[in-house]
Amino acid sequence: MFKVRVVKSMYDQSERYVGQVGEVIGHWGPDNSESGREGHMVQFADGTVVGLADDEVEPVTGEE
Repeated sequence: MFKVRVVKSMYDQSERYVGQVGEVIGHWGPDNSESGREGHMVQFADGTVVGLADDEVEPVTGEE
């Protein structure tokens, strides 16, 4: 998978991860999201998995 950085928080569950990098471990979309949004399931260094909308993250390139 690939890594993303949380650049802004639009929802409470992502607020504490702004600025952090996590590994994308899956995808969620309209077929399994009540509100019809799309995004990524991201695992952080503390082991927590958070669903993040596409507009909350940016791809990380290189080693960070």
